[in-house]
Amino acid sequence: MPRPASARRYAQAVFQLAVEYDELEKWLDDLMILADSVTSSQFLDFMSQPRVPTAAKLEVIRESLGDSVGRLATNLISLLATRNIAHILPEIADQYQELLDSHQGIERAEVVSAVPLTDAQHQQTVALLEGLSGREVRLSARVEPALIGGMIMRIGDRVVDGSTRSKLKAMRRELSERR
Repeated sequence: MPRPASARRYAQAVFQLAVEYDELEKWLDDLMILADSVTSSQFLDFMSQPRVPTAAKLEVIRESLGDSVGRLATNLISLLATRNIAHILPEIADQYQELLDSHQGIERAEVVSAVPLTDAQHQQTVALLEGLSGREVRLSARVEPALIGGMIMRIGDRVVDGSTRSKLKAMRRELSERR
C-alpha cells in the first residue's frame, strides 16, 4: 500500500526553491492560484481520475492555467496530477504559508470568542500575543457562541483559555470534588 502524500514535504521542497530563486512572494501567489484551481470539483475530479491519460491532464493544466503561474508551479501541479493527488494543493499552500511566516519571523495565532471582536479588542489581543511571543503576530479570529463569554487564544503550542465555559466547568469540578 503506497504511503499518503505529505503536503508538508512538497511545501518544504517548494520553499527551498523559492529561497534559492528569491521568489518567496511569487511562489505564495502561485500556490494560492493553484489551490484555488482545485476548489472546482469538476477540475479536481478530472485531475484525480487514474483512467484519464497523463497527456490529457497536462494539456488541461496548460490550457486552464496559461501564464497565470510560473513554469515551476505548472510543473508542480502537473506532478501532483500525474500522481492523482492534486487535491493536496490547498494544504501545500497552507504549509508553505507557515514556512514563509516562520522565515519572516511572523507567528500565526488564533482567537476564538463568544462574540465578534471589535477592532480595538483585536488590536489589544495582537499586542498581548506579540508580547508573549516576542514576534510579529498575524491573528485570525472566529466566533463560537458556545464559549458563553471570554476567549481562547492559541499561539504556537500555547493555549490561553479565558472562556466562561471553561471557568464554569472548573467550578463544577471543584464543587463536585468537595462533596
